[in-house]
Amino acid sequence: MNGIIYIAFNDAFVKEAMLSAESVKRFRDIPITLFTNQEVDCEYIDNVSIIKPNHIRSKVDYITTSPYDKTLYLDSDTVIMRDISDMFEILDRFDVGAIHDYARKRQNYCHIEEYNAIPYSFSEVNGGIMSFNNSERSQEFLKLWQKKYYQYQQATSGWDQVSLRIALWQSEVKIHHYPIEYNIRPSSIREKVKNNKSQLGSSHLEPRIYHMHYDNKVHIGEFDIKSLSDLENIVTKNAENYRS
Repeated sequence: MNGIIYIAFNDAFVKEAMLSAESVKRFRDIPITLFTNQEVDCEYIDNVSIIKPNHIRSKVDYITTSPYDKTLYLDSDTVIMRDISDMFEILDRFDVGAIHDYARKRQNYCHIEEYNAIPYSFSEVNGGIMSFNNSERSQEFLKLWQKKYYQYQQATSGWDQVSLRIALWQSEVKIHHYPIEYNIRPSSIREKVKNNKSQLGSSHLEPRIYHMHYDNKVHIGEFDIKSLSDLENIVTKNAENYRS
């Protein structure tokens, strides 16, 4: 069975999760389970599982207890704008589905050797929207995430993205990366990441490869660009919207 889980506790987060669940049900009657620390009466929640969270990132403790064969985990602050049932289809071929985070590799956590050893090109994924099947590989990955979270809980001040990146890198799960339209983030988040060079590093989110049709005359056998510096000026100007 396919299903969605939320792990939300205390009144404000629970109310937020109920609205997110309502947004899901507008398009498809996908079963929804809410893991929470209080009784909930909501027509859009199919099952409520009472938990005893010990910290704000308690999803690492309960995500492995999903009752579904294919699970989509959603943070409570999500709003669904289309039918997202196709996200489950990915799990026929992949163990985990996730979306790249704006933070690729945080310089301020590179003192953690396991984190620093991972290449920049293996980006963090956003832990707020993630799908997984019930394969042995998936369960081992989720348990490893929990283990690494507690191992580095103090060093990361309880942040779970660092341990998630380590667990994905060290596990054997097959990962699919959903397109960005499955996790639209506010422009303020991207600006915060872009401008936070002291923690993320001076080259964070800087272009690695430009790939663009910068001169249509190439297709008729003409090429007039004389130097690499001229070419760089052209492509950087054409890509000026990259940072918007």
